[in-house]
Amino acid sequence: MYNLKNRNQDQLISPGHRVVRQIFNTDNFILQPVEELLNFKSPIPIPVSAPSNNEDFPISDEELKLIAWILAEGSIEKDGSKRVSIYQSKERHFEYYKEIISLLNSLNLSYTEKEQESWGKCIHIRLSPKSSKYVHYILGNPKKIFPSFLYKLSSRQARLFIDTYAKGDGWKEGRRIRIITTDLDFINGLSAIGVLAGFNVSIKLREPKGNTKKLRYEITFTETKTDYIQKIETVPYTGIIWSVHTENETVIARRAGQIFITGNTPFTNLTFDLKPSKLYAKANVIIGGKPQKETYEEFHKEMSMINRAFCELMMAGDAKGRIFTFPIPTYNITKDFDWDNPDYEPLWEMTRKYGIPYFANFVNSDMDPDDARSMCCRLRLDQRELRKRGGGLFGANPLTGSIGVVTINLPRIGYLSTCEEEFFERLERLMELAKISLEIKRKVIEDFTEKGLYPYSKVYLESVKQARGQYWCNHFSTIGVIGMNEMCLNFLGKPIYDPSAKEFAIKVLKFMRDKIANFQEETGNLYNLEATPAEGTSYRLARIDKKKFPKIKTAGTDPVPYYTNSCHLPVNYTDDIFEILTHQDDLQVLFTGGTVVHLFVGEEITDRKIVKELVKTIVENFKIPYFSITPTFSICPVHGYLPGKHEFCPHPHTEEDLEKFGIEIELPITLLAKLPEKAYKKL
Repeated sequence: MYNLKNRNQDQLISPGHRVVRQIFNTDNFILQPVEELLNFKSPIPIPVSAPSNNEDFPISDEELKLIAWILAEGSIEKDGSKRVSIYQSKERHFEYYKEIISLLNSLNLSYTEKEQESWGKCIHIRLSPKSSKYVHYILGNPKKIFPSFLYKLSSRQARLFIDTYAKGDGWKEGRRIRIITTDLDFINGLSAIGVLAGFNVSIKLREPKGNTKKLRYEITFTETKTDYIQKIETVPYTGIIWSVHTENETVIARRAGQIFITGNTPFTNLTFDLKPSKLYAKANVIIGGKPQKETYEEFHKEMSMINRAFCELMMAGDAKGRIFTFPIPTYNITKDFDWDNPDYEPLWEMTRKYGIPYFANFVNSDMDPDDARSMCCRLRLDQRELRKRGGGLFGANPLTGSIGVVTINLPRIGYLSTCEEEFFERLERLMELAKISLEIKRKVIEDFTEKGLYPYSKVYLESVKQARGQYWCNHFSTIGVIGMNEMCLNFLGKPIYDPSAKEFAIKVLKFMRDKIANFQEETGNLYNLEATPAEGTSYRLARIDKKKFPKIKTAGTDPVPYYTNSCHLPVNYTDDIFEILTHQDDLQVLFTGGTVVHLFVGEEITDRKIVKELVKTIVENFKIPYFSITPTFSICPVHGYLPGKHEFCPHPHTEEDLEKFGIEIELPITLLAKLPEKAYKKL
């Protein structure tokens, strides 16, 4: 990880992550990979606050200020009519007491006043039951928690709220506002509202003071717009990396008490229907938010234009001819697919050159393209499950996904089991644990959403909540598998390409499907079985197992072990893609939550007709639901895209090229002899 530091900031940024920085001597900002920042010698300006584009939320200023006073200086009784109270000193802060009374009167709320002493004399202002219910209505519940609408305020409203709240639990120092609280939830809420207000927000932990033993949080709001990163260094990191996706490709983050604005690495998937979907064909198009008389089926030509433009852009690659990693396009291949349509030629050319697209096979399937949603490169959701539940599908906005994935370590089960009965007992026990874990997570994120900690998801899923009582009930709980090949090796002593091993693998997947169906019936929540990508789990689980069980069989080497992805054949087992397809055909269809077969051609594809015929052959003869085709190509840092496999670029390079790139490329020692002397003299 990269550690970006100065006196205030202490950011951790993953490799390849894009950072928002101010262009030197301008007011403009750009997104730039963190690695490129290493070349700068000057401190790097980064944004730490920005104005919000939110319009005023429909709440009066008086109501908003009253809520701020209640959250800062009030309480809500837990029993009976849950009456609302506000406490304020008439002697020390008469102007604040007067403001509270004025707000209550302007809103026609009834209350009583009573002088009381606790840590000092104050006036206990207690609302009547009826007026308390009015406050409950504004808050959304009879609890003293930050209501979700506070995260939708305009900058003006957010500043009004912070200014009012600070009168109760804070103070002003010049242009600074400081607030003290012992409640971490309040700190999070105040931070978010401060960001909306356009403040730079920082938080410090203070020692307990006075009669309380609780830690205190001091939150400071300033008008600072940028901060300067003084030092960037690499540091080891073994924790979670968050990958948040937003429309404008920036995120607001907090680390070590400091708020900052940074970029994100968008992980996007686009699903292309090459003709209008049945869901939309007869629907009126919408322009400027208004329905038109034309329907979507009248715009087939425009669909082809968009597809062609997309393919041409992807084929061009970036400035150095490198493939665009995202978005990942998925193309639905149906029984009536027009293979000879010239409008589809860019699709085949794009696949021939880079192998970018994923193909969803609906030819040998009982599913329709409208039944499935492909998310990322793996997760594929069967929306028929949602329709069975009356699950609120809205065409292109299905409001579904996965709340989380638990991956079952099959090789360890195979290694520890002495018989088939024990194997399935262990598998069942782990699946039960996976269910418990996913059910707990579902409850937690439902609770967090209810409390406004997932503000955007809460807005998008509001219709699901209204229809079914829960925000996340249209989302699946996903259980996945890894290392089916190594499971067979450890349990049967045979690799998965052995017929008896494959038969046992099918038995395992069918057992898991049945258990998942039982989980769904037992919990009332959606479950699916996925061939999880396991980019990190593949190595991590194998490394842990090898350390604990030295004799366990893994792929790779002892220093660098790994488990083969899901139920795939061992890496480099065969170059025959039809052997792979034949073996995987019976296995891949057993996954209900998504799977993909990557077919590596091993050579350059010279003719796009070959790609088209290959895809046609696959979808007509196999049931594989989701696959990609990858030709072999190389990328030179100077000349860009090169068809075929090249250990070294065949084109000439200048002295400057060799000086710039030759000494920075890591190569096996056996290849050094092939390099010109100037390319490795400094290695």
